[in-house]
Amino acid sequence: MAALANVCRAAVAGFVLAGGAHAAEVAACLSASDTREQVRAHKLLEPYAALKTAAQQRKAEALSARLCVNGDDYVYEITLLHRDGRLIHVEMNAGTGKLIARPAHEPKDGRDAHDQPAKN
Repeated sequence: MAALANVCRAAVAGFVLAGGAHAAEVAACLSASDTREQVRAHKLLEPYAALKTAAQQRKAEALSARLCVNGDDYVYEITLLHRDGRLIHVEMNAGTGKLIARPAHEPKDGRDAHDQPAKN
C-alpha cells in the first residue's frame, strides 16, 4: 500500500512539474459536503442542474459533476457519455451555467484522449 502511495505521489509531482504554466490552471475540487455548502453560500447552480444542462447541450448522457475552485471562480467539471461511446469532458461556470470553451490542448479529431487509436 505504501508503494502505491509513493507511485501516486511521484505521478502527481511529475504532472505538476511537466505542466509548467498549465499546472497553475489546475483547479481544486471540493467534496460533496463542501459543494453543498458553497452552492448555498454563493448561490451557485446545483450539481444536478449543471449535469442536466450540459447533457442537453451536448446531446449526451450525464455521468458526473465536480465543483472546483479556480482562483475566485467556481467551475463544474462535467463528464458526459456520448451515444457513440466517447467520453466528453466539459467545464461550466457554476454561477452562470454557461459552458466554458475547451482548451486548445484537447484532441481535435473528435476522440477522447482515453480512446484506443483507430485501426486501419
